[in-house]
Amino acid sequence: MDAGTDSDLDIQAHCRSLALQQIGMLTRIAEIGMRLVEAEGAKAIAQAEQPEAEAPGAEPPAAKDHGLAFARHAGTVQRALMQRARAAADLCARDRAARRARRARQRNHVTEALYALIWDPAQSIEELDEADHRTGMLHERLDALYEDEEDRIEDRPVGAVITGLACGLGLSDEWRRRAADWSGPPYPPPPTGSPGEIRARRRARLHALMKRTLGAIDPAKAPGLEAGMDARLQEPDAEELIDTEPPARAAARLCRSLGVDFAGDYEEPPEPHAPDTG
Repeated sequence: MDAGTDSDLDIQAHCRSLALQQIGMLTRIAEIGMRLVEAEGAKAIAQAEQPEAEAPGAEPPAAKDHGLAFARHAGTVQRALMQRARAAADLCARDRAARRARRARQRNHVTEALYALIWDPAQSIEELDEADHRTGMLHERLDALYEDEEDRIEDRPVGAVITGLACGLGLSDEWRRRAADWSGPPYPPPPTGSPGEIRARRRARLHALMKRTLGAIDPAKAPGLEAGMDARLQEPDAEELIDTEPPARAAARLCRSLGVDFAGDYEEPPEPHAPDTG
């Protein structure tokens, strides 16, 4: 396997595939073992039911061997079933943990998006009271939505989840205006275009956001920081961030790795595509 293939390996998916392969092989071992158990068991029973030989001290031919073979094959089946049960339990536990993590990330995304709709620095006292009331309602509805783990809410598009809650909170108009350009992080619309076009677009937005950070720091430090940003963007994980994370989140993470605060969380340039509203 070459270095490029190594970097593209999804270790979680690979481990899950190996676990499923292990379960399949153990199942096959148990099935073959059961066939041998049944065959040897039938032979052992047949041998045991034969009348004893007339000669004193004579043993039924091979009856003892069939009994030992039966026990040996039965032990193999038992071990295969136990190992399969452990492998299946481990796989289920990993899947549950991954699902809960994905569910928690989605809930955080939804909460942040709706907070941005509810709270506005220019609100009056009366509007602040209403925002506080809506925030309480939001948390109640988030609890109700996410408490039932049988409801695989994490499989739904995040835009559809936000849209539904915005309707119930009386924020449909605010969300409709906000969703038109998805200007706040971390909720980009579904990407369109070829992989190369998507990457180029994301990289351009990432650069624009990080340049804003340069404008917010001491001008004397800007050249050094700009050089650091250029070098940081050449690292392998930066490419992965560009491909998998919204530009605002990627920029914030890259800025943190350079020891600076990200200035642009709510100023992400709009992307000219329709939002994901489910």
